[in-house]
Amino acid sequence: MRLTNSLLRQHIGFFFKKHWLQQGKRVPSSTGAEEELAARGIAVLDPEAVLKGVRPQDGDEKKTFPIPGMLPPPQAFDATHPLWQSEQAFVYGDTNVLLEGVRQAQCLLNTVVFDDLPLKIEERLDQTKLSNQLDRSMQQSVLSALVFDTEQVKLAIKKVPERPAYTLPRTYGISEGRRNLLILSKLVTHCERFAGPSVNANRKVVYNAQFLAPLVKDSERILVNVKADSMIISNAPIKSLDTSVYRPMDQELPTLFPVKETVSIPQQNIYDWKNVYPINRKYKLSHPHTILIHCSPGDVKNVTELPVSRDQVEGRTMVKAFTVAAARARQLYGDDVKALPQPITVQAVQTDSKSFHFSVYQLNTLDLSSSTDRNMWFRKPALDLYSECGYSVGKPVLENYNKDVLRHFAVFYSS
Repeated sequence: MRLTNSLLRQHIGFFFKKHWLQQGKRVPSSTGAEEELAARGIAVLDPEAVLKGVRPQDGDEKKTFPIPGMLPPPQAFDATHPLWQSEQAFVYGDTNVLLEGVRQAQCLLNTVVFDDLPLKIEERLDQTKLSNQLDRSMQQSVLSALVFDTEQVKLAIKKVPERPAYTLPRTYGISEGRRNLLILSKLVTHCERFAGPSVNANRKVVYNAQFLAPLVKDSERILVNVKADSMIISNAPIKSLDTSVYRPMDQELPTLFPVKETVSIPQQNIYDWKNVYPINRKYKLSHPHTILIHCSPGDVKNVTELPVSRDQVEGRTMVKAFTVAAARARQLYGDDVKALPQPITVQAVQTDSKSFHFSVYQLNTLDLSSSTDRNMWFRKPALDLYSECGYSVGKPVLENYNKDVLRHFAVFYSS
């Protein structure tokens, strides 16, 4: 309907329009405030004249005022950064993987690999039996951690290899990081029930432990800056393995020619060149015992954007175990130590909440170019905790539960 005067007579818009015109004809009346201020000797100034004098001009230096609760501006990644170093270094972090996987880690860390766990651990595995009650409790805990948890967040984007341009609808569920954290905490709890108070009194679990280990090999600076998502510490170190039995010098290191040992490790100028072990050496439970590492598909990636292989994931485990042992060795024996007075042994468990990889690393030397001594890494093929865990036709399902995972975990925890 066309807006006419006849319509506006019956419409509230007519009132608003007339009221606006009427108010516009009002003359401001004097309140007497200006006369009162003048009588008291206070000058009244025009606001525009005052603001014109303080308005910043072009070329004036800008002033910033701190506001409570406001985050500081981000630090520029250039020479003004407080951690800027003139010499570049290869910096290996939590999201990196080595291009050649375990073979490259062997050459980089002067380490030989044994495709089985140490004999004393294998003997204990054969002797260890879990009660049916503990086994049933662990099955319920797996469902509690991976199915019944109440977290609902957007999960990672899934792609169909046959249709790379097609994006599937986003789903909600338990995030990868929380799944890993929950399943590892359930395993540690059941290991505590298995081991008893006598062992638990000498163990403690710490979370998000950060380790830094600066290395120099062939005149190249290498900094390993990694995190152990969970770490079991103890009041005594793990007994070292006899090198005369395993004879690491009898094995040859692989050859990476034509690539270098540092291939795929990014170089940068911003890094903190120092050794960091997060537990004070005076603390009675300062010895590293077992590190628990998360490794989901979203945690790591190749610089080439190719899928991460199982061999690369295992190489990541070796590098993290070496870093923990190296940081502890330098805390005990000094930053310049090469041949260790006493080897340091660290156990490692890496998981994506379904597959568990158990390994043991022994650090014998920090001389990565040594021809008289080598480090040792014992590994075992990954074990799947289950084949299917989730909802099927609206019902929670746990298929092909593997109790060997808890048995391996219990032996590691009690050693």
